[in-house]
Amino acid sequence: MDGLIFCNRTLGFVNAPALMQRLVAGLQRESVNIMEYQEKRDMLFNHLTSLGFDIFKPQGAFYLFPKSPLEDDMEFTRRAQAYNILVVPGSGFGLPGYFRLAYCIDKDIIEKSLPAWTALAQELGLK
Repeated sequence: MDGLIFCNRTLGFVNAPALMQRLVAGLQRESVNIMEYQEKRDMLFNHLTSLGFDIFKPQGAFYLFPKSPLEDDMEFTRRAQAYNILVVPGSGFGLPGYFRLAYCIDKDIIEKSLPAWTALAQELGLK
């Protein structure tokens, strides 16, 4: 099962059910407000970089892929969970030592998470 999950993530398969594939076909001409994603990206990116996280700023994604301040990205994931922060270890994407953090959520949730990120950074000895 771990091998299937790893291949699913690294190869980019979504495995959408047939019903959803039929529904999505009718939405091809729809679009989203990209500015909302940029605002959330910038809020999270700016806060995390101010705390000392090493991150490349994405130009077209809905997630950040920062370098973990701990060599063991699984340990970092466990530490983040203690602050109710959910991240995915980079080793699941073939990049150990990094983690993935999606920002395709409500802006309010991101704003409420910032103090937890600050506390986690302090625990790990970042700025």
